[in-house]
Amino acid sequence: MAGARITVALIHGLALGEEVHKEVTLREPTAGDILDAQEASERLMMVPTGDGGVEPMLVSSPSRSSMEVLRRQIVSVGDISGPLDMKMLRKLDPEDLDLLLATTGNLNAGSINQVQQEVGKRGRDGGGRPDAD
Repeated sequence: MAGARITVALIHGLALGEEVHKEVTLREPTAGDILDAQEASERLMMVPTGDGGVEPMLVSSPSRSSMEVLRRQIVSVGDISGPLDMKMLRKLDPEDLDLLLATTGNLNAGSINQVQQEVGKRGRDGGGRPDAD
C-alpha cells in the first residue's frame, strides 16, 4: 500500500476566496512527515523542578502532532496543492475535520496492516530470540 492515495468529498468544503473546495486528496504519511510533525508540535516550557525551581523542557502536544501529520498528508484541496498550512486547516468545518481525521486513520491503519501481512508472507519471526513472539 506504499504511496496509497484516497480522495474524500468534504461535507461543507473549504472556502478560499469565492470558491468552495470540496474534494481532498490524501496520501499516506512518510517517516519525514511524522518526524516533522513531532518537531512542530514541541514547545519550550518552563516546568517546576523538585527543588522548587523551574527548568526549560520541550513539551509535545499529541493533538497538535496529529494535526501537523494531517496537514502534511493533504495532497490537494480542489485545485490547491498541499500541504495546507495550519491557518487553512483551521478554516475547515469541524465535521469536515472529523471526516479527514477518520479517513487518515483508516489509511494509516491500512498501511500498518499491509506491512504486517507482507512481513508474515516472508516468514519473519523473532529471529531466534527466545523473548520474541
